[in-house]
Amino acid sequence: MKRNRIALPAAVGVAAVWFGSHAGGGFATGRQEVEFFVQFGWHSIWIGLLSMLIMGIAIYNGLELARIHKIYDYKNLFKILYAPYNKMLPTLWDVLYLYAVLLGSGVAIAGASELLYQKLHIPYGIAVIIIGTILLLFTIFGTGLVRSASTAMSVFIISALVIVTILGISFGIGSANLSKLVSAKTTTAGFGKILWMALLYGSFQSVLIAPIVSVSETLKTRKNCLKATLYGFLVNGTMLILVCIMLLGFFPDVVTEELPVYFVTTQLEHPWLNTLYSLILFFALISTGVGLIFGAVKRFETVWIRESGIFKGVRIKRITICFICLIISAGISLFGLIAIVAVGYGSLGYAAILLNIIPLLIIAPIKIRKARAAKKETQ
Repeated sequence: MKRNRIALPAAVGVAAVWFGSHAGGGFATGRQEVEFFVQFGWHSIWIGLLSMLIMGIAIYNGLELARIHKIYDYKNLFKILYAPYNKMLPTLWDVLYLYAVLLGSGVAIAGASELLYQKLHIPYGIAVIIIGTILLLFTIFGTGLVRSASTAMSVFIISALVIVTILGISFGIGSANLSKLVSAKTTTAGFGKILWMALLYGSFQSVLIAPIVSVSETLKTRKNCLKATLYGFLVNGTMLILVCIMLLGFFPDVVTEELPVYFVTTQLEHPWLNTLYSLILFFALISTGVGLIFGAVKRFETVWIRESGIFKGVRIKRITICFICLIISAGISLFGLIAIVAVGYGSLGYAAILLNIIPLLIIAPIKIRKARAAKKETQ
């Protein structure tokens, strides 16, 4: 007897990958939202939608270009996008993506270490060593287990975040702080600065085109690509805005917190929620860190061609690359979550404007039109 399987529509599946990639360690801790939106005041209740619009247009053009050319890996996709200048630029984008991966794993280590410090009072430096060791062991021996648990962790952290957001918004409204900030239109920066930060956020998040394109083979039509983009924009935009509204209710205290959402859970007078969020966040950060480090290992091992001495086996190569990536990520984590998100993600945003946003928003539409015209001529 055959079981009937319920398959998600292709567009929904791609949008889910977009959301899962976006809602990583920096997002779940709330540090990204504070750094790019909440610290500037009341505009944070809507400006995130502009970031998601920028990201959405970039992703749609990437999906459509991939669909037309039937290419579903970022390296070859960007060779088409950058042509005829496709010798140096794709390599630069590769470096950009690896930088994003190492930053993301640095955020995971920093977030988990800060959580150990705040929850268990373990000194931050020692916590970094503990988390780095856990990631090393899982990346070498337990990637299958982590991959199996990663989807569940994503669901749990999102569920916990939704609960915290609802309770936090209610608390902020009840305390009149949120209403006061919005009605008084409290802001700490000029509108130009706020728009620029929204552009930077959408820019560094657009690097997620790599994992999104890798699962887009099921999008067979232009309409599918549009639907995936629309669903992704609505889900990501809505969740981003809700978290920003929740954090704004605890402004300005939340601005200086390494773990803003954790801070909110300490203010809500629900000890069970603080414990639940802490546990789920910790395991979600570990899962994220392992996934990112393993992705870097897989990418680097393809370019390690020469074999000699103890480095003849694939396993020893992977262990070596994993160890190097973890040393770099752990070094990044020592700067602390605030600095990593502000400086690291900020610099990633600047680079992505040149290598990602401008090509995907300006060059990609031109190449898409030419490819469509060429297909009509050959039909």
